[in-house]
Amino acid sequence: MAASQFNWLVMADPVNRVMMLGDEAIPTKQEIHRHAEAAVATFLAAFLHPDKR
Repeated sequence: MAASQFNWLVMADPVNRVMMLGDEAIPTKQEIHRHAEAAVATFLAAFLHPDKR
């Protein structure tokens, strides 16, 4: 379940934008990096033990 949730944190927004808005919505490398960092931070906030944060 956690792996699926992480997958959707990473993939959902970029994929949905491109599907709905077309090629103009393809994120830049910088946008992908920022999005991935935010997804990792969200995932770790939910699953990482508080002593490891």
